[in-house]
Amino acid sequence: MKLDREMEMLLNEIPLLHHGGLLGGGGDAGADDDADLSFLIHELAAMGVVDGDDEPPAPPAADGLGFSGFMYPTKGDSPVASHPFSIANYCAHMPSLFEPLPFDAAAAVADGWESWDIRCSPPPSAPPAATPRARCKSARRKNGGCGATAASPKMCGAAATAAAKTHGESLAGLRGFMYHVARDQHGCRFLQQRLDDGKREVDLIFAGVSRHAAQLMVDPFGNYLMQKLLAVCDAGQRMALVLTLTADPSVLVRISLNVHGTRAVQKLIESLRTREEISLVVDALRPGFLELIKDPNGNHVVQKCLQSFEADDNKAIFDAASVHCLDIGMQCHGCCVLQRCIARSRGEHREKLVAAIACNGFELAQDAYGNYVVQYVMDLKIPNANSSLAQQFEGKYIHLSMQKFSSNVVEKCLKVFKEADKAKIILELLAMPNLEQLLQHPYANYVIYSALQNSKGSLHSALTNAIRPHVELLRTSPYCKRIYSRALLKK
Repeated sequence: MKLDREMEMLLNEIPLLHHGGLLGGGGDAGADDDADLSFLIHELAAMGVVDGDDEPPAPPAADGLGFSGFMYPTKGDSPVASHPFSIANYCAHMPSLFEPLPFDAAAAVADGWESWDIRCSPPPSAPPAATPRARCKSARRKNGGCGATAASPKMCGAAATAAAKTHGESLAGLRGFMYHVARDQHGCRFLQQRLDDGKREVDLIFAGVSRHAAQLMVDPFGNYLMQKLLAVCDAGQRMALVLTLTADPSVLVRISLNVHGTRAVQKLIESLRTREEISLVVDALRPGFLELIKDPNGNHVVQKCLQSFEADDNKAIFDAASVHCLDIGMQCHGCCVLQRCIARSRGEHREKLVAAIACNGFELAQDAYGNYVVQYVMDLKIPNANSSLAQQFEGKYIHLSMQKFSSNVVEKCLKVFKEADKAKIILELLAMPNLEQLLQHPYANYVIYSALQNSKGSLHSALTNAIRPHVELLRTSPYCKRIYSRALLKK
């Protein structure tokens, strides 16, 4: 616990280092001061947290979550470093973090006012006369930077080179500690900013965190760095990350189920460009498709695959959805994924999926979520699918009409089925001995109303004549007012 507190204290100093310009982000882009991270590295190394990014790692044992690389103290190990953290030692190395910063007006003028952080030291009320260097900077600002006559292109190029060198040296100083910095809120933000500085910074950060990609993807702060890194890394680095994450298939599935990891995996899927990369990711997710589809976090990963990949690349998802369509369709997240599968599939894959849903139509129609899948299939107006559903529903329309969810399916049948199948539904309703029960039923009355709307000719007349004797009931029952309001019925 003491080691954790000391680690937290060190990581909390990152915004202070950044604030004072020690990490290359607190001053002007052309600052001449090199970043000094010696004390941070000294204390982290004293506590034994160095990663050794440049050394090939020994294969660690996997923990209960399927992730490897986490270090736990063993029995008998002392959690306190051989050189414990001390404020006195800290002050000796970095007195400027604990003592007031002296303000040197001459130095301020020499460096230019824009290089000072107004939160650190207030400027004097009456600044001295501008030096030639300050006037040069002012002229550059007015004339548009490097193109001004007051500064030559050679001088501007030298300043840019010095800034890039400072940033690079800051990251190089974090070698061995990049993973720990990435898990801190301010450290993660600092590294994200450095990713915008150029290819050299991207390479340095990639070298420091690529081995820990799985752990950072599920970290509350580290996942943002991984998303940014995936957006700026080159093809070779992206393939290296894919190979790292897919070496153990269970790792990518577990990351996808995590509330933070699901966002990082979706970003990974968006960034894939080659068939080889796509194949590796889909094969790694394949064993957990059913669990992912039904999970509140994992289902977004599957939907991202359906959205980003071609139909042939999603064949494994379509096959899993066809086999488990009943189980998936009766789950709140699964019903959405199943509809997305139908929308994104083509040809043989679509026919197979629609046929599997139609075969289970009666069970799905009575479910709170499955009824939406059945209605989605019916709206496609595929003859074979609708015929299969009509055969399953025949003789059971009264039963379906008196249920909350399946009554919606019967209404859909009256709208999209062929005229012959509609007639069978209406005749089955008319054959009920006590029609008034359907008229007063909280759900079946909607079916009767839809039947009036979607019937024609003699069939409509027969339905109207069967309802008319119950006109007094229609006026008083709260569920019959919609039926009574039909103009044709009033006449």
